[in-house]
Amino acid sequence: MPLTYSASLGPIDRAKNHFALKVRRRVFELFMHECQTGPESRVADLGVSGHRDHPAHYFFEVLYPYTDHLTAVGQAREDADWYSEQFSGLTFLEADLHDIPLPDNYFDAAICNAVVEHAGTREQQASLVREVCRVSRQVLFTTPNKQFPIELHTFVPLVHWFPDPLFRAVLRRLGFGALARVETLHPLDMRSFLRLFPKERDNRRLSLGAWHLPTNLVCLSSVRETAASLDHLSVASVTRRGTGAPAWRL
Repeated sequence: MPLTYSASLGPIDRAKNHFALKVRRRVFELFMHECQTGPESRVADLGVSGHRDHPAHYFFEVLYPYTDHLTAVGQAREDADWYSEQFSGLTFLEADLHDIPLPDNYFDAAICNAVVEHAGTREQQASLVREVCRVSRQVLFTTPNKQFPIELHTFVPLVHWFPDPLFRAVLRRLGFGALARVETLHPLDMRSFLRLFPKERDNRRLSLGAWHLPTNLVCLSSVRETAASLDHLSVASVTRRGTGAPAWRL
């Protein structure tokens, strides 16, 4: 049974998933624009969900055109090994994102979408971010914005602005006991989000739309290129980065 990361809201679930898919389509477009991956790029979706009821849960696999060079990484508890059956050529790797059994910079680019807020304490969140960054030269991270007035896992307004003990007490009172645990949900604002990233990398805040009140926070973390490494870029890698991707639809 896949892990539950948001509340079941009955008839509202359809609208919630539609809204999530709309935002995630923009996330995908931002990934393709920023990372410029091509047919030979080694790419990962880090922290996949095992839920199959709506494409919002596996949007990247549906939209990404080069699944034969795509790896989906998920915990055993997610029951997500069906990814390799549904998406042609895709590799599924069962792993915890705090300890990924791959060498440094294994991936050219990766996405870690709406995962870090479920990684526990701030120290545990930072540990996950460091490990994800270790295995990929570029990673696009997203997380719901704590400053947005609607808490996007429960659709309850303003509750996440309360002091943390009161926030969790209210969630329990409303019947969202699983989401009241810090290891399940720990929302981030921009300051706490940016503090998670390794300082030795280039970390750049990106926008999905209006800067004044975005629903989601986005950061692209990249290996900091030195003059020496730039001098040794191969012609093949430069050509690959310039390869245009086909149109995507969902």
